[in-house]
Amino acid sequence: AQTFAALTYSGTTTESIAQEKTAELLDWLTAQQIEIIGSPQLARYNPPWTLPFLRHNEILQEIRFTAP
Repeated sequence: AQTFAALTYSGTTTESIAQEKTAELLDWLTAQQIEIIGSPQLARYNPPWTLPFLRHNEILQEIRFTAP
């Protein structure tokens, strides 16, 4: 079993947007003192002809999380 944190966003994904969203997720995880495992992953769920405002994207990061 794996646990992932996800940051969801819409629109087109360029390299700079992916880097920005990845940094946002990693900064938040660090602030929450959640242990990060491995590398972030980009997930795009729509075909390229989908209108940008309807596209669903996520940055996924595996974490080690133990509830208090």
